[in-house]
Amino acid sequence: MRGFVAFVVVVVTCLSTYPLVSAETIYLPGEVTLSGTILVAESFYETVEDVLVPLQFQAWPGSHGMRDADWFDVRIEAHPGDVIVLSAGTYPIALWVFTPGITITTDQDAEEQAIIHGTVEIDADRVTLDRIAVVGPRMYGLSGHGIEVNREVIDRITIRNCHIEENEWTGIHIIGPRGEISELLVEDCRLIANGMDGMDAQSVENLIITGCTITDNGWNFDQGVGVRIGSYVENIKMHDNLIAGNRFADVYRKK
Repeated sequence: MRGFVAFVVVVVTCLSTYPLVSAETIYLPGEVTLSGTILVAESFYETVEDVLVPLQFQAWPGSHGMRDADWFDVRIEAHPGDVIVLSAGTYPIALWVFTPGITITTDQDAEEQAIIHGTVEIDADRVTLDRIAVVGPRMYGLSGHGIEVNREVIDRITIRNCHIEENEWTGIHIIGPRGEISELLVEDCRLIANGMDGMDAQSVENLIITGCTITDNGWNFDQGVGVRIGSYVENIKMHDNLIAGNRFADVYRKK
């Protein structure tokens, strides 16, 4: 079992490659307290001239967006193919995910979803969020978006069975000044009463939104919409959705 770190580093080495080898299921919170700033990555330190040096991660806010591993309150070691299982409960956290190819989900035996009060930022490819709630308000001076998807590093991402509500700004928000996402799949999700948009998309080759409820978004922004489709979105598949009651428009596509 890999180590989880809250202020004290505990690392148990497990070799894996991407795609998955020797995948593990990681149950949280376990023996750690999930609060504050959380880092999910494959490693946290490197040895430079016999000195253990913390790795740098592009995690806003910070100088040029960079933070070293020691800045985070809790560090969780995960490798491609791993599944992180959260117990039902409410977690006041800001979560950054830098491990590709992992799934983050709620314990399948729990009747209710794990609730994250804060931003979830995905900075790794082929991550799946499944049955997770991301609910406002803004915490730790972060952006106020619910889920942030970094298009600079992501090719495909799946957001499924998630409940995203009452975030100060957009429920699912694309970040990063460059890059293109091959596939953004949002399936069977509820994006309700977020301050700006339910979700936005830009520089996405294939945008798939299916089985979702996207309602009542835009209370904090007079041009807030249900689904905002920005520049360079090529193929759009939207079906079996309820998109209604959003402030400016239910679906808005930039001309």
